[in-house]
Amino acid sequence: MRRKPRLTDACMEGLSLRGSFWPTVLLLVVICSEIMVGASTATGPFREQEILAGQNGTVLRFPIIAKSRAIGSGPIYGVNFISSPEDPADAQQYQNGLDTGASFNRWPMYWHSVEASRGVYDWSRVDPVVTNDLANGLDINAILLGTPGFYATVLETDGEPARPDQRGPFKMTAVQAATPEGLYSAIFSDGSDIPGPGKQINTDNVWARYVFAAVDRYRPDGVMSKAEDWPAGWGIRYWEMWNEPDLPWFWDSSLEDYARLLKVGYLAAKHADPRAQVLFGALANNSEWLSYYDEVLDIYDSDKASPASAYFHDIVATHSYFYAWQSWFHVFRAANVMGDHGLDKPIWLNESGVPAWDDYPGPTWDEKSSLRATTVEGSHFVIQSAFYATFAGADAIYHFQLYDGCGNQPQGSDFPPHNGELCGPDPLDPVCAGDANGLFSNPPDAACFTQHPAPETPRPNFKAFQLLTEYLTGVEPLWRQRPGGSTLSNGPQEWIAFSRPETGERIVGMWARFGNDEVAELEAIAHQALMVLPDGTRQVIYPIDGVYRIPLPAATNQNAFWDETLYAIGGRPAMIIEETG
Repeated sequence: MRRKPRLTDACMEGLSLRGSFWPTVLLLVVICSEIMVGASTATGPFREQEILAGQNGTVLRFPIIAKSRAIGSGPIYGVNFISSPEDPADAQQYQNGLDTGASFNRWPMYWHSVEASRGVYDWSRVDPVVTNDLANGLDINAILLGTPGFYATVLETDGEPARPDQRGPFKMTAVQAATPEGLYSAIFSDGSDIPGPGKQINTDNVWARYVFAAVDRYRPDGVMSKAEDWPAGWGIRYWEMWNEPDLPWFWDSSLEDYARLLKVGYLAAKHADPRAQVLFGALANNSEWLSYYDEVLDIYDSDKASPASAYFHDIVATHSYFYAWQSWFHVFRAANVMGDHGLDKPIWLNESGVPAWDDYPGPTWDEKSSLRATTVEGSHFVIQSAFYATFAGADAIYHFQLYDGCGNQPQGSDFPPHNGELCGPDPLDPVCAGDANGLFSNPPDAACFTQHPAPETPRPNFKAFQLLTEYLTGVEPLWRQRPGGSTLSNGPQEWIAFSRPETGERIVGMWARFGNDEVAELEAIAHQALMVLPDGTRQVIYPIDGVYRIPLPAATNQNAFWDETLYAIGGRPAMIIEETG
């Protein structure tokens, strides 16, 4: 089996420097994923141009062919943490979530919280969230994860745990990220892993037992549906098997163990509900495991049961933060991996976004805060990321998250707005900045960061996301160009075009890639078009001599710690909508 390159010393140094002036470790490792792309000899972060040229040992196949989907069916939109068992939404929070235009809520159903003692499940915090999500018309992308401590296979060295809890503010401890005991026990009580009518789950395989119990409880016509007399069709269909297994903060075990966990979870979920849709645990795209998905599929290539069971997943999910172009790259790469294994499955980008530095609780005094953006730049990311990912074949786009929550800081972290004077020599003690990821600022009664001067109000990224749910729906890719330079593949402008069959429209997203103002000259196919900007401004524009001339302001974000010259987010994008007749 191929082995993956390790994180370089430079990237590890960047990780070790993470403080409250930095965004989350999750964001940092996403960017560190660009240090190596299949090349063991790489010594620094790759540039996008190198990837496009096939350097650093990477070969990408062109032209880009979007994944197949029913015409006019995607992408769907979701938001993380509209509600969750740890932070149940009130009526206002649900309304804010629905106002985004999202149809999915994504949140974790922590195993260690549900099964607090062996064999005893407590669903009391989960039941009302599921019921309220469904009552508000939201589908649910439920994540099953978190090994209870009494099931963790924690190895010991000289009597000390080999996996000490180093997660600090994260909700997953080292034990909860460990392989559960009994994972390699037979899935079914007849001693086999072969599904069939009338079979029972083997109670010795505690992960299979938990997955079956969760799916059976919340599926349409399941335990809760019958007990509460839910309307027909109510229930959870989408089940994600863990989160970011390529990141040790969430899965502190081997790749082979995750392949087994996914297989067990898939067969147990399908046994409870044959119509369940099982997601491969969304990838952080950590450079240490950049080929993680490929290598799990390599394992399944050798499993004779894989073809009959769809390689033990129905959907693959991935994450992308801060660097807008990565949203194309990670989706494109996932599609290529599937093609290499003869598969064609939906791809979901079910976490994306960029935290703001210029709004509480971000470090408002630090305009160069790495991997962050202004609130306005963040709204540009939302548009650009979605256009990139959808063109590459993403079937779903999710924003992380509705409110800021606690980010990656400890529960209860709070402070008033300030200009850095509350920070100590150690940026983690005291916590003096947080991650302003939300489409909305926190309300005053939040668990963290309660002192926003305009609590529970939308940020610019909210309007941008809302516009996507209005205009970038039911689309099929047309073409992608980079005009303004010597070639259409690497000019200073980005143009990405879609058709919208249901309305007969062409939708073109465009923006400047670098630090200079540009003017796009787009050939018209109608006598007028609607130009939509991320702040919601709408303007009818007219062609002159058959050409629309659209100003594209310069890119401004240069907050990449590994390359101060990189514009990780392009300039203000414009969406041009034309009726094709």
